[in-house]
Amino acid sequence: MMETCKERLVAILQEKGCHVSTAESCTGGMVAAAIVDVSGASDIFEEGYITYSNRVKEKLLGVSPETIEAHTVVSAEVAEEMALGAWRATGSELTISVTGCAGPGDSADGTKAGTVYIGTCFKGKAKARGFAFGGGRMEVREQSVQEALKFALERIEGGE
Repeated sequence: MMETCKERLVAILQEKGCHVSTAESCTGGMVAAAIVDVSGASDIFEEGYITYSNRVKEKLLGVSPETIEAHTVVSAEVAEEMALGAWRATGSELTISVTGCAGPGDSADGTKAGTVYIGTCFKGKAKARGFAFGGGRMEVREQSVQEALKFALERIEGGE
């Protein structure tokens, strides 16, 4: 049987003795849920934040209001700040963040539906990637979860 991305992520985190935490907006906890679906997740999963509003991103994760103003909340810069903020708050070696516009319509600031940025922070080094997903709201959220898990796996397997 082929190991899924989430199973591989949990297994590698266990092998390395590392922990993971999440900070999610448009996915509303789906990344955390995918990880804890895996048996043994209690060894590696620490915390999950659902930071839907800008205020909560600022309050809990330390995202700068200036970053949001300059780049919009759906941006690589905000995804990186979310991941870094979760890393600082939790002490987890790996953090995963998601910010996006799941749709069905575009956001008030003009961000196109399906635009998603995924951030990861591994041992204090944050990186982000942007995606333009198609489909309805649920498809965008599901694709975001898959890409978030893949990105996290790449970071932990690469050791950076």
